[in-house]
Order: sequence, then structure tokens, then C-alpha cells
Amino acid sequence: MEYVEEAAGGVDITKAEFLLSVGRGIGNKDEVTRYEELAQSMRAVLSCSRPVVDKLWVAKERQVGTSGKTVKPKVYFAMGISGAFQHIAGMKDSDCIIAVNKDPEAPIFQYAHFGIVSDVNKLRDKLLETVKGS
Repeated sequence: MEYVEEAAGGVDITKAEFLLSVGRGIGNKDEVTRYEELAQSMRAVLSCSRPVVDKLWVAKERQVGTSGKTVKPKVYFAMGISGAFQHIAGMKDSDCIIAVNKDPEAPIFQYAHFGIVSDVNKLRDKLLETVKGS
């Protein structure tokens, strides 16, 4: 197995109106495919935090934050992202921020318009079930 980075210009997260962003809280690389499926089902673009890029789970072109890209979508759906200040700097101006984290004290909740304290993978599965059922 090898890590192959997507070709430059493949995805421009700065132009997306709806970003579904994943962080280390999703657990492992094997979960990424299900989040890609959810993003596609919701007509969102998948993005991520730096730890996800550092672990080689998602390509760097999808990274949000000071060492990634600054984004301002209409909806920023953060799943499993704790909310380190470097990440917040890249997405804090989004029109609507929805955060899901199992830690009720996660810093991202200070910036979120809506927050859900939950296991992100269980919520992802429920959302996929709901979206596919419609």
C-alpha cells in the first residue's frame, strides 16, 4: 500500500458552499470512505483537519487551517474535530458551523452555531441511513 496524493486542482475546498470536515476523532483511516460517502450523499465536499493529513488519511489539498486553507462555506460540518486554534482560524468565518464531538468541553463548541455531543461514527451512520432513505 502507498499513499498517493490527489493531483493539484482536483478539489478546491475554498469554493465549496458545504464542507463536511473530519478530524482525528473519526478513529482511523478506514472510516474516511464512509465520510466521503456521507459528504457525497449530502452534496458536500470532504475536508479535514491537520492531524488527518499528517496521518495520511486525506490529501493535504483538503486541509482547513493556518497550515491548510481558509474557507468560508455556507455550512461547515465538523465531525470529530476538537477545535485547535490553528483549525479554527481557517473556518471560523463560515456562515453556519455545526460541530459533532464526543467531548462536551471540546473548544470547537465555542465557535459552533450548533453542537452535538455524540460518537461521530454512530451519528454518521444514522445520517447515511436517513439520507439514503429519502
